[in-house]
Amino acid sequence: MRTPDVTPVRAVTLTPLHYHSLAVPSGSATIAAFLADRSMAYALAGAMGALAPSAALPQKDYRRDLEALPWLCSAFEARNPRLLPAIGKRLNLDTEGGYSKKIMDATGTGNLKTWFFIQEVPPGVEYDGAIFGPDPFRMASVVEGRDVREIIIRTGRHLAGIVSLTPADAETPIRLNAHTAHLFGTEPEEDPDMAVEVFALYDIQLTAPMEPDKAREIVGRWRNF
Repeated sequence: MRTPDVTPVRAVTLTPLHYHSLAVPSGSATIAAFLADRSMAYALAGAMGALAPSAALPQKDYRRDLEALPWLCSAFEARNPRLLPAIGKRLNLDTEGGYSKKIMDATGTGNLKTWFFIQEVPPGVEYDGAIFGPDPFRMASVVEGRDVREIIIRTGRHLAGIVSLTPADAETPIRLNAHTAHLFGTEPEEDPDMAVEVFALYDIQLTAPMEPDKAREIVGRWRNF
């Protein structure tokens, strides 16, 4: 397998964004400290036109998707993590003539609850991370015919969050996701470099910080680039 190129990146939130990360009374709170590696890879691919349109949602298969994408990402770690105060949200499913009984029974709890609270990451939160694969800024520069130093991506629930990506200092340590390594057949007990230091969520299990060059060597063992 070929070791991929690595592009250190600074991500800055331009609008509030949220995920249903942590359960809180009557709602959910976003994990402010990290942006997940897989969500960033999908968001970058969407911004760069690398996602194939489909009339129907494909069967969930992260490994299939990540092997097809031009890029993988590290986790992105916040320099100044913080959350906005909780706000109420309404999921309006009844505008098209009301609910069936099945839907009515489901809308009292979980992701279909019609009234709930969220806590969002505010604008201005800065994250450090890296992109493995072709330099997306160089690719965008070739397409645009000018020097592109910023890529705007959409992420978060309903892609409502807008984030700016810019090239960053190559010396900033980054974290990899042991859960993503597991998708490619690498287990933490088999690779000491993938030992979990931060268990943020079931699918966000992060290594200790490492230099970007070391991270790209590890990622290069996961799949072909």
